[in-house]
Amino acid sequence: MSTLSNKELPLQNDWWERLLKDDKEAFVELYRSYWGLLYKATFNFLQDREQSMDVVQEVFTWLWEHRKQLHIKTSLKGYLLAAVKFKTANVIRDGKIQDRAYSRIAAVQSLPDSTEAGFRLEVKELEDLIRQTVDAFPDKCRAVYELSRNENLSNREIAHQLGISIKTVESQITIALRRLRGAVARMFIF
Repeated sequence: MSTLSNKELPLQNDWWERLLKDDKEAFVELYRSYWGLLYKATFNFLQDREQSMDVVQEVFTWLWEHRKQLHIKTSLKGYLLAAVKFKTANVIRDGKIQDRAYSRIAAVQSLPDSTEAGFRLEVKELEDLIRQTVDAFPDKCRAVYELSRNENLSNREIAHQLGISIKTVESQITIALRRLRGAVARMFIF
C-alpha cells in the first residue's frame, strides 16, 4: 500500500471529495495534473502515441464513471498508475501492440543513458519472463514459436522443416502467444 506525503494527502482528499460530489472542475484538475505522468508510463511500454493516449483516456473515463463505487486505499496517483499499468497489460495481452512491445525489448539493449536504468530493469524482467515462458512450452510449441519469431520463417517453411501441417503450425503459434500474453499480463498486476 502506498503512503501519502503530508503535502499529497490534503490535495488528493480534496480532489476525491469533490469528485464524489460530481465536481467536473476537480476532475479537469486531476486530469491535467496526472495526464502527462500516466501517458509517459504507458508510452514506455506501448511505444505508440495514439494507443497510449487511448489507454490514459479510458482510465480517466472509467474513473469518472465509477467514482462513486470506488474505495481507493492507496494514493490517487498510485491508483491511477496501477490502472494504466493494468490497461496497458490488457492492450498487450489482446495483441493490439504485441510486436512493438517485444521489439521494444531489443531497442532497450542499446540505451546509453543511465536515467533509463529503472526502465532497463523492467524490460530485463519482461525479457526473462518471456524466455522462461518459452522455455516451459512443450517441445513442438517451443520449436514452432522459435522458428517463427527468432528465425522469421513463414508458417509454410516451419511446417516443411518440422514435417507438420500448416494448421498445426498455426495452432502452436496461437497457443504460444496466448501463454505469453497471459504471462505478460500477470507481470503487470500488483
